[in-house]
Amino acid sequence: MIPSSKDFNWVIGPVGQAIGFVAEETKIAGTLHRGLIVLKGQEVFLRLAREHFQAAGAIDALVGVDQLLASAPILSQWATELQQDDFSTINKHSLIAIWGAVEVAVEDTIVLVLSKEPTALAKVSSTGIDTSKFAPGPVSEDDARRLFSRLERKLRENLKIGDTYIKLLGLFDINFSCSGHALSKLEEINSVRNCLLHRGGIIDDRAAQSVGALRPFLGQQIPITQPRYLEYYDAVGTFLSTMMDGVIASPHIRTKPTGGTNAT
Repeated sequence: MIPSSKDFNWVIGPVGQAIGFVAEETKIAGTLHRGLIVLKGQEVFLRLAREHFQAAGAIDALVGVDQLLASAPILSQWATELQQDDFSTINKHSLIAIWGAVEVAVEDTIVLVLSKEPTALAKVSSTGIDTSKFAPGPVSEDDARRLFSRLERKLRENLKIGDTYIKLLGLFDINFSCSGHALSKLEEINSVRNCLLHRGGIIDDRAAQSVGALRPFLGQQIPITQPRYLEYYDAVGTFLSTMMDGVIASPHIRTKPTGGTNAT
């Protein structure tokens, strides 16, 4: 049996899925923004539609329009509130989602390498982490995730998050570089994400000390305005696209069987 091409290019999976997920977030956010604009002004159009249906004697249609009219005031109010803070509430949720996609792409890529490549365990040992309890060769997925956590903690002690990810992936022969601006934004995103989830969006001392751009917001909720969100989105996109370049150029990519064309 000849393996399919996806069996040879397994390493592309995590970053490819992350890129697709981030693209989906763009569609969702854009649809929500436009939907809110429609909701804000829907009552006027619904009343016009009701007059039209009533004049035409379309009683069945009137029932549906009346149901929409009943909920129109509260929906319009919510739409107005979401627009007034420059869609910050929607952007917060989207930011958490796209940053999670980056984290998962890095972790799952390294876990795959550790669980498939015979020489990957030696890379872990070269950092000073004890791997003596493991047999030579690929490790189980559970062990790979534990090793990833240890590697990430070790490297994160002296590096920002973006540099940590680049060094982690480089350790396993996935080499790429990213602009300093994008890397600084990744550190900012990570800090903001932590404050959104753990501090109700209020920027704490740790975040302010780590990222100079967050110092003006110390002790305050940070608004994820459209300009700020787009900066963050661009940084995530830049990182994932350059990571994909590194993955494609890595020795883990195989477009044909290494042991002959009829591998079973």
